[in-house]
Amino acid sequence: MKLKPLGIGWKSRIIFKRATAYISINKLVVEGCNLEKGKELYSYLAEDEKARKIIITYLDGKKNTNKFKV
Repeated sequence: MKLKPLGIGWKSRIIFKRATAYISINKLVVEGCNLEKGKELYSYLAEDEKARKIIITYLDGKKNTNKFKV
């Protein structure tokens, strides 16, 4: 898996509401990607070369744009 860093990074907090956990996305990223409230994003759990868990999220909301299975 090769990734191309875009030079943007942020910290997220895990927010619990009932039985669901949420992760925040920086407002500047949301605005820069033209995301709107209620838009669906697709995320996948993966591992890097050092076996660290990572989340891959497609910010364009397009489904089936990758080799991972939901």
